[in-house]
Amino acid sequence: ISHSSATGEIRLTRGGETLSMGREMALRRRQTDGGFRIAQARRPQNVYPGDLHLVSKLESGTYRLYVVANVYIESYLYGVVPYEMGSSSALEALKAQAVAARTYTLRAMNANASKVDTTADQVYNGSPAERDRAAEAVDATRGIVAMNDGKLTGTYYTASNGGQTESARNAWGSSGVNYLTVKDDPFDRMNP
Repeated sequence: ISHSSATGEIRLTRGGETLSMGREMALRRRQTDGGFRIAQARRPQNVYPGDLHLVSKLESGTYRLYVVANVYIESYLYGVVPYEMGSSSALEALKAQAVAARTYTLRAMNANASKVDTTADQVYNGSPAERDRAAEAVDATRGIVAMNDGKLTGTYYTASNGGQTESARNAWGSSGVNYLTVKDDPFDRMNP
């Protein structure tokens, strides 16, 4: 696949033949357990289980190519949970992480349907080649989310909080929620 920043044209070359795909194209899987690999990814052995959507958009006089992977949420979580927490963690802790990550994702999607997830949200490295306890935790909690007053709970998490959580109201002002308050975290001292 090649892209012209001057014209916005996306070209597909296979077997010596080149076809113009216009300014938008999609590569869809033929089976749901397939996906694509990203050569320069941090984990090149992982499969990114989704359909690939390419869109060329004119911005400031030049065309930029946007590449979007459309992934089912449970498949997405296979690539989040082991990298946010580590597959060697206790199974019940991994289940809690799976629920928190699923809730976080759905809440973010509901807040802004056109938002694209980045590592500022959650780490996503595609699905590991081998099934592990993190995948078991995702499967065991399939479809389970955390709710508060009939709404998806704000399930913010971090690798370390310095020994104390921050109030969501202090962090984000009026968008804060009353159940996320300042609390001491004695377990953070164990964080390497």
